Amino acid sequence: MNGWDIKSNNIFDRRHLNGFKKWWIDIDKINFLILLGIIVFGLMMTASSSPMIAKKLNVDKFFFVKKQLIFAAIAMILLVIISFLDQEKIKVFSLIGLMVTILLLVAVLFFGSEAKGAKRWIALAGFTLQPSEFAKAFFVIIHAFLLQRLHLEKWAMKYGISIGLFLTIACLLLLQPDFGMTLTFSVLWAAQLFAYGLPLSLISTLAFLGLIGGACAYIVFPHVEDRINKFLDSGEKNYQAERSIDAFVNGGFFGEGPGNGVVKKFIPDAHTDFIFAVVGEEYGIFSCAILIMIFAYLITRIVKRALDEDDMFIYLSLCGLMMQFTMQVVVNVGVSLKLLPTKGMTLPFISYGGSSMISTAICFGLILAFTKKKYHRDVDYGNLKMI
Repeated sequence: MNGWDIKSNNIFDRRHLNGFKKWWIDIDKINFLILLGIIVFGLMMTASSSPMIAKKLNVDKFFFVKKQLIFAAIAMILLVIISFLDQEKIKVFSLIGLMVTILLLVAVLFFGSEAKGAKRWIALAGFTLQPSEFAKAFFVIIHAFLLQRLHLEKWAMKYGISIGLFLTIACLLLLQPDFGMTLTFSVLWAAQLFAYGLPLSLISTLAFLGLIGGACAYIVFPHVEDRINKFLDSGEKNYQAERSIDAFVNGGFFGEGPGNGVVKKFIPDAHTDFIFAVVGEEYGIFSCAILIMIFAYLITRIVKRALDEDDMFIYLSLCGLMMQFTMQVVVNVGVSLKLLPTKGMTLPFISYGGSSMISTAICFGLILAFTKKKYHRDVDYGNLKMI
């Protein structure tokens, strides 16, 4: 009986597959397809919620839809490219990314466009970018790398460098000022330290300092005081949140139907911060529940993969990236349901916005890179013969 030489037939030998086929074999297809579905749904919601805003701004009614299509295309290309990266390339990419975003955060203070007393955006190549959005994922990766690299060093050096990195970002954000984004970075930083195994005494100290920081922000920053007061007020002062609740009431369980909602006529940020209210009015509470369950399933898969990981760098990176995504979902939904004070945080891949879309794509490109299977690196079929 003649033997079957797998090597000569190039069957099942992953070394002979091209890069894209290897990527498709290794990638977490469920997460990837879920993300693709969410992006498509987001484009549908932009098409539904933005024409009214475009009319008020006296531009083409599909102005925002066209721009979001461009953002979605760029995001998908970035997501796929980043998911090809290995660990070492991810570290280099994130270091360069963090350095560039820190420089942009400095540039925003001098050249950024001012809105409502804050400078958070900068114009580049015809687009307006929010550098702090892009800094989140890069900060998470570099912080995870530092904690792994300094793991055996004395705690003063280890935590000193960690605090130094965090304070650099936090100070630049407070100078804008952007207290909400500072709080976001604080949570990401604290979450990674918690996952790393920070002593309970230090966790308690950080929590206490966080409360003091929140109280100081309420006293020092008028816009923070205004948002908190509006949140605590049950009347018309919290206009957008009140109209958001009305949208869920109007939508009921099954909604008014695509494009038939009216909340977008009254809320200026219906296509961004309050997109979840548009979903509730047009597709109903039942659809909102399904959307939340999809997000929860996605987050659960990332958590499970992180808990199964033996590499500290990957574990801490996944914890931070998962927290970044989770915060966006929780805050956006919480604001729409009037459970949290108004904060300009978008719903991932669904709200309109280039900075949000592309920064979330970077986040999930990194997640897909970390959660790839490694068949073609772990298994050598080259000398295997079947007789």
